[in-house]
Amino acid sequence: MRVWAVLTTALAAVCAGQSFSSLQQLGKADRDGVAQLELEQFMAHVVPETKDYAVVVQLTALSPQYKCDTCHAIDKSLRAVSRGWRRQRASRRIAFATLDVDNGEELFRKMGIDKIPRLMIFPAGRGDEAMANASPREMKLGAKNSHPAGMASRLSELFGTEIQADEPIDYMRYIIGVVGVLAAAFVARMAWRRVSSSVVGRNVWAVASITFVLVMTSGLMWNRINAPPFMGQTRTGDVVLFAPTNSQQYGVETQIVATAYAVCALCVVLLVRHVPRVPSGEQRALVAVMVVAALLLAHSYVNSVFRMKMPGYPFRLLLP
Repeated sequence: MRVWAVLTTALAAVCAGQSFSSLQQLGKADRDGVAQLELEQFMAHVVPETKDYAVVVQLTALSPQYKCDTCHAIDKSLRAVSRGWRRQRASRRIAFATLDVDNGEELFRKMGIDKIPRLMIFPAGRGDEAMANASPREMKLGAKNSHPAGMASRLSELFGTEIQADEPIDYMRYIIGVVGVLAAAFVARMAWRRVSSSVVGRNVWAVASITFVLVMTSGLMWNRINAPPFMGQTRTGDVVLFAPTNSQQYGVETQIVATAYAVCALCVVLLVRHVPRVPSGEQRALVAVMVVAALLLAHSYVNSVFRMKMPGYPFRLLLP
C-alpha cells in the first residue's frame, strides 16, 4: 500500500531508538494520557515495527481553522479510552497518541491522506506484546466504533485484553430523562381524566378480546411463520381460495375463516344482549329467528370448509 510504503521509506532515515517510556512521558503531559506527537516523535516511537509496545494513534485536525467536528468527536472518544486504560493500571504496553495535521502535514501529503480523522493501530513487533502481523492497520470509524464504549470494545478485540472507556457522567442527560418521564406521566394523567368511560368500558375490551381471538384462531400465526401465497391458481388460471389439504392454506383463507367466525360471534352477542331488549314479542321472535338462521349458516359454512380440506371430517350442518 502506498501509505505504508511511504512510512517504511521514511523509517530508513530515522533512528530506531524507540522508547515506551518516552511515550509515557509525553502522555503524562496530557490530562487524559494521550501523547501529543511531533512528526519526528511519530517516526521514532510509533512507526518502527521492531518496537515492543503497541500504539493507537489518531491522525486528525483539531485546530479550529479546520472546523472538523468529527475530529473532535473521535478525539473525545479516544481520550475516554485512554483515561480508562490508565485507570486500569494494566501491565500491557499500549500507548495512545495524536498526530495533528499541523505537526504532520508533510507526512499526510506523502501518504495521500485526504480524509481525516483516522485511527491507526501500530502493533508491537517483538516482546510479549508482539502480534503475528506487526504491520500497521486502520480501525474503521463506523457509527459504533466512534463512541467510547464501541471504540474500547473494538480495541479489546484487537489486543486480546479488556480495555474500558472512562466516560464522564452526563448529568444533563439524566436530568432531561427524568423531566421527560415526569412530563409524559403528567400528560398521560391529564389525558386519562378526560377519556370517556365508554372508551375504556367493557364493550371496548369485549370487542378487542373477541377480535384477538378471531385473528389468532383463523390461522394468522401459521401464515406469519410459513408465508404461504395469498391464493392459489389452477392450470387454467382459475383462482383457488382454499388449499385442498389440511396441512396447507392460502393467505386468503385466514380472512374468510375469520369473517365466518366473526359472524358467529356477532350472532351470539346479539342473541344474548340485544334480542332480549326488543320491546315487541313478535318482533323479538322474528329477530331471534333471523339471528339464529345467520348463526347456523355461518357455522355450516365453517364446517363445509373443514370437510373440503379434510374429507374425513365427521360433522356436517346444512351445507355440504
